[in-house]
Amino acid sequence: MATSADAFGRVDDDGTVSVREGDVWRAVGSFPDGTPEEALAYFTRKFDDLEAIVSLAEQRIKAGAAARDITKQLNRLDTDLLEPSAVGDIAALRGRVHALREKLPTLEAKQDEASQAAVAEALAHREKIVADMEAIAGQDPSKIRWKQATITMTELFEAWQTHQQSGPRVPKKTADELWGRFRSARNTLEKARRAYFQDLDKVSKEAKAIKKDLITAAEALLEKGSAAIPAYRSLLDRWKEAPRASKSVEDGLWAQFKKAGDALYGAKAAEDKRDDETNSVNAESKRALLAEFADILTLTERDQASQRLRSFQTRFAALGPVPKKLVRAIDDQVKKLETHVRSLEQEFWTKNDPEKKARSESMTGQLTAAIAELESKLRDASDSNTSDLEAELAAKKAWLEVLN
Repeated sequence: MATSADAFGRVDDDGTVSVREGDVWRAVGSFPDGTPEEALAYFTRKFDDLEAIVSLAEQRIKAGAAARDITKQLNRLDTDLLEPSAVGDIAALRGRVHALREKLPTLEAKQDEASQAAVAEALAHREKIVADMEAIAGQDPSKIRWKQATITMTELFEAWQTHQQSGPRVPKKTADELWGRFRSARNTLEKARRAYFQDLDKVSKEAKAIKKDLITAAEALLEKGSAAIPAYRSLLDRWKEAPRASKSVEDGLWAQFKKAGDALYGAKAAEDKRDDETNSVNAESKRALLAEFADILTLTERDQASQRLRSFQTRFAALGPVPKKLVRAIDDQVKKLETHVRSLEQEFWTKNDPEKKARSESMTGQLTAAIAELESKLRDASDSNTSDLEAELAAKKAWLEVLN
């Protein structure tokens, strides 16, 4: 807590500002253009700046900042507090700095302990990386999923490199021993992987022989045309169940097998095309029929529209199929006719709903009676009192027109 500036500072008549240190007054500067109060306030602020730095050092040491950095900060404070140009309890600041220095050994010991713990943690982390690699290397090679194992091996190697670059320094001897184990396990896995893929090559050769037979069978179906498509699909199921060859071989074999299938499906497409050409006459007939019955969309009477639609549907059904690419367009036009007639049906039943009709007739009767009464009043009323009656009569007539 800083003592009042008046207790540690004074201003002489010539504007010189001094600070008291013990029983001695030391000049710290002058402030000739201001009042004594302003002069003391100026040099007190300088003291406050120094105190803020000391407080910051206290906070840093409390927060456990690096002891080496705090030592540098305290060394600068020692220099700044030798003969500072400031007014305040400078001795107290020096005492606080001294107290901080006494805490440094404890902080350094604590941080040394933390550093050792970090090294131990780093060694444990690297030990786990090595153990994970050794665990994979210790498995039966025939049971290892090599695709995932290869990814894991790469990840472990990258984890080792990252930790080596960004983690705390560990004793070289221990680090070398761990790396030796890691490299040995990795080499073991590489040898096992090569052996595995050599065996896989043998399987690939067997798969090649099986699939060549399937290709021969598929090509034999070509002379039967589209009728052989079910048989080709059966061969395709056997293809999927057969073992896979290596990717390059598998791709080449599949291209040959697929070529036979494409030929069969091409024959089917040609047949469909011929059918579409034959059915194109039906398409023209159906379009003409749609044009003939397009007036259905303009009809507003339900019975007439329904009768026209039934006539259309009978004649439409008698016509044959149309090309596949035209089916949707023609169906959409038919749906428009059907939708229009359905809307007329809905409108009819909505208007002829007995309950709703009864309510409408009741309201119509009430309005008719009210209109008759208003007309009678208008006949008996004087010319000056008719405006309200005429407005009410007009409103009720409008409602009656809506209901009718």
